[in-house]
Amino acid sequence: MVCCVTGHRPGGFPFSREEYALKYMVYMERVRHEILSLICEECDTFYTGMAEGADLDFAETVLELRDREEYDISLIAALPYPVRPVMRETDYHKTRNEILFRCDRTETVSPKYDKGCMQRRNQYMVDRSDLVLAVWNGKEQGGTWNTICYARSKGKEIRYIMLNEIGEELPAILFE
Repeated sequence: MVCCVTGHRPGGFPFSREEYALKYMVYMERVRHEILSLICEECDTFYTGMAEGADLDFAETVLELRDREEYDISLIAALPYPVRPVMRETDYHKTRNEILFRCDRTETVSPKYDKGCMQRRNQYMVDRSDLVLAVWNGKEQGGTWNTICYARSKGKEIRYIMLNEIGEELPAILFE
C-alpha cells in the first residue's frame, strides 16, 4: 500500500511548532501513531512533497521508523521542480537537504518552477497513492484543502490529523 501526506506549512498550524511546545509534541506523536498504524496495515511506501511543516514532519518520522525501528518501508520525495542549492541556508533548507539525502528516491514533477507546480506535485502524489494522510487545520482554502478535494474526487481514502483539535484534552491531563 502507498500513502502520501498533505498538510500545512508552519503558518497554517494553530499552535507553536517549537520542539518542546506541548501541543507540538502531541501532534508529532499523532503523526507517529498514524504512520505506525499504516505500517501495520501493510503500507510500505510513503510520499512526501518536501514542503516545510507537515511534509517534513511526516518525512522525518517515516525515516526514523525506517532507520531506528528497522521497518521495511521506503520514502519517496516528490519534488514540484528541481531543487537547487541555496546561498543562505535556513533550518528548513538544512532539514530538507538531510531528508533528501536519506530518501529512497526522488521524483521531480515539473522541469522548472511555475505557478501551478505545487498543486501538480500534490496531484502526482495522490494519483500514486492508495491513501492520503491529511494534516489539516479545518479551513477550506489553500493547497491542503485543494489536495483533499482532489483526493476525494479520485475516491482515495483520507485519514485526518485535525490540527485544530490537537491538545483539547491537555488541560484535564495536566491537572489530574
